[in-house]
Amino acid sequence: MADNSSKYIETLENHLMPFAENIGERNWEYQHDNAPIHTSNATKNYLNSKNVTAFKQPLMSPDLNPIENVWDIMSLKVYKNGGQFYSVNALKTATESAWYKFKPEILQTLIMSMENMYTMSY
Repeated sequence: MADNSSKYIETLENHLMPFAENIGERNWEYQHDNAPIHTSNATKNYLNSKNVTAFKQPLMSPDLNPIENVWDIMSLKVYKNGGQFYSVNALKTATESAWYKFKPEILQTLIMSMENMYTMSY
């Protein structure tokens, strides 16, 4: 567990924190799921040391994570018309194409709907 938590913390340090500094917002919450590496003491201590508040969510709540909806929408686009892929490269190309065609308004709607979903789950 510690090794996986260490890798997760390294990812947060190298990617999340620089991103957060770039956008300049100080009042935000980080959302991850309840996977053990996300809830480990090492991860909690790291986030606390960076003054990052983790979004509290119920245990089984995939509908509260917008990325789950994003993956569903992208899967529909990638596999539209019964699409099949015979190489990793072809699947990667189709996935990237679907991502770049993804409309920001859809992401905004998914994110904005989180508050209602969160309220309904408690």
